[in-house]
Amino acid sequence: MKTRALARQGFTLIELMLSMIIAAVVGAALIRMSLAQARFMDQQEAWRSARSVARGGINRLVSDLRAVEATNGVAAAAAGGQDFTIRVPYAFGVICLSTGTVHTVALLPVDSSMYAASGFSGFAVRDKAGNYNYQTAGASLAGAGVPANCLGAFPVLNPLPSLNGSPTGRLIELHSGAIPIPDPGSVVFLFRRIHYEFKNSTALPGRTGLFRTMVDGGATEEIATPFDNTARVNFYVLNNGVPQAAVPALLSDIRGLQLVLNGMSERTPGGSAAPKSANVTTSVFFENRPD
Repeated sequence: MKTRALARQGFTLIELMLSMIIAAVVGAALIRMSLAQARFMDQQEAWRSARSVARGGINRLVSDLRAVEATNGVAAAAAGGQDFTIRVPYAFGVICLSTGTVHTVALLPVDSSMYAASGFSGFAVRDKAGNYNYQTAGASLAGAGVPANCLGAFPVLNPLPSLNGSPTGRLIELHSGAIPIPDPGSVVFLFRRIHYEFKNSTALPGRTGLFRTMVDGGATEEIATPFDNTARVNFYVLNNGVPQAAVPALLSDIRGLQLVLNGMSERTPGGSAAPKSANVTTSVFFENRPD
């Protein structure tokens, strides 16, 4: 009996093979589940990457477009909707006194860092009919204005030469070419010309990036990449509620832009044949529409 009991200790070869087969089946299932989970997470990360590209482009574009004036805010636009220039206001005020080509302006309080940034392109003055006349050629920001010019026109500013008595307001002097002399109290704003363009990315060569250039400051930055080659802007013309792809004959008829920002992931996730894309479309309508 003792000899028979000792002979039964351990596993038989068949038992060992069965246990190995069962372990292999369970292990293969676990590996398959882990790979599927990793692939799913990779896909989700690619989707998030594509959406973040689209959102990054929207955030920067909207911050510029939301202040654009309706009738002459678009300075240039190329066919295809992937290349356009806008005039972006960054400081508002009123004319105190104009003598020929010299204008003293009292500015409303403005963010100091935004005001100090380079890229002054000109200014626009609102006439009695409510139209803004843009001054670019010959326009310059000469520096601080003469307080007496504003105190004489607007005694309410005394003793502080700024609108609403705010110490963050300021007086400036603008120079222009020969223009009709605006009346005291006319609304004026300073603007920068900003050029947007979809073109070959420098960060990811071979892909499409969105570039922002300060036309009169020379600075160019790639603000988001990569985009699908369908990314573009369409144009809202006058009272038409449906955007059009073609650039209108008169840029002054543009009342807003539809932003088609189809972002893409930087790489192709596992299990996919191409990078993931996120189709994001939104619209921005310009301020102070005359119609």
